[in-house]
Amino acid sequence: MKNLGLTYCTNVHPLGDWAGWQETIGRFGAAVRSELACPTLPMGLWFPESVIREMNRDPGAAQARLVSLLAEQDLTAFTCNAFPYGNFHDRVVKTKVYHPDWTTPERLAYTVSCARLLAALVPAGGEGSVSTLPLGWRAGWTGEHFRAAARNLCAWVKEARALAGKEGRIIRLGLEPEPGCALETIDQVLDFWDRYLRPAASAAGISDRDRDAHCGLCYDTCHQAVQFEDAVASLDRLAAAGIPIVKMQLSSALEFAPDPDRSTLHSRRRFVEERFLHQTRVRTPDGIISFDDLPDALDGGEGGSGARPGTPGLDIWAHPWRVHFHLPIDSSRMLQDAAISTTRGEMLKAYRHALARDLCRHFEVETYTWSVLPEAHRPADDAGLARGIARELRFVLDNTPDPYAARLAGKGGMDPNA
Repeated sequence: MKNLGLTYCTNVHPLGDWAGWQETIGRFGAAVRSELACPTLPMGLWFPESVIREMNRDPGAAQARLVSLLAEQDLTAFTCNAFPYGNFHDRVVKTKVYHPDWTTPERLAYTVSCARLLAALVPAGGEGSVSTLPLGWRAGWTGEHFRAAARNLCAWVKEARALAGKEGRIIRLGLEPEPGCALETIDQVLDFWDRYLRPAASAAGISDRDRDAHCGLCYDTCHQAVQFEDAVASLDRLAAAGIPIVKMQLSSALEFAPDPDRSTLHSRRRFVEERFLHQTRVRTPDGIISFDDLPDALDGGEGGSGARPGTPGLDIWAHPWRVHFHLPIDSSRMLQDAAISTTRGEMLKAYRHALARDLCRHFEVETYTWSVLPEAHRPADDAGLARGIARELRFVLDNTPDPYAARLAGKGGMDPNA
């Protein structure tokens, strides 16, 4: 196994324009690097479309400034999160984060622009990864939507192949399954690859080698835990199907223990907030019950018998809930309540299995919700946020078993291309 890469995703920061992007990345990069006492630090980059639009006015100058900025702050980069397109720190984001989707030329163009910027930062002969949304939000999706998305992904492969030929850097795209989206379960991923992506690539004259070199999966440990999917079984199924794991996002979901007495209602409501969507899943003996947002689950389970519509007599409060709410990965519980925990154990299981099976080399901590956590868990200021991010990265380092710890390039690197 080559060196492993570990970073944190900068979508945690508001980055509305190019000037603000430069200032914020430089400031937090230096602060987190200092907290970790490491001479260099890779950053998991995020470029809002507004920043991409500014940079594309003079791409050469923008790339040069980007390279200079990171070098000045002893920062590097090997991965980019191209899932959020617009303002990810708007007052209300919710389902807007899934637009534009992969049926549109806008999504393709934005992703290619992100890849070109990343390629300017990856050393010659190195590899970069770009994560993206799982095609789109599920509402209204038909077979034609899947076919259109597959065609655009094939166009991406051709662009990435040309970029590799020109720049000598391999940039790999990872679709990131998420609850409520066109691809939310591993079954759906396998089906999309077999029914749509592989046939589309063949029809476009793309070899299996080129397809797999530039397109795979970003496995988010929070998202799959919310689905109650076993990480080891899921990763093994993906490997058996020949679907590359381009990147793993290390994240923890919110978990509520069964509570038929509703004693945790007030505590559960403390996680309701207006910016992000918090898809909720309830595991029952008859299967998974899905809600598109946490308030929907609370409203559906609070009144009367707490029965879910269509399932007479089933009290969802009597079963475990998992919620798409990215929580600090070094935390095992929230609000000092034993009934409110995190899926940290699932995250560590996925991480260690990926290491043991050599399934993935790029790892990114993606806790973007610090500003909307219950107040007791929010950082008081930017210095507190930098400490929290560093604490998460240190937790991963401390939980990386030998011999893989050495391949994180030591605490002075954590960049697989270093």
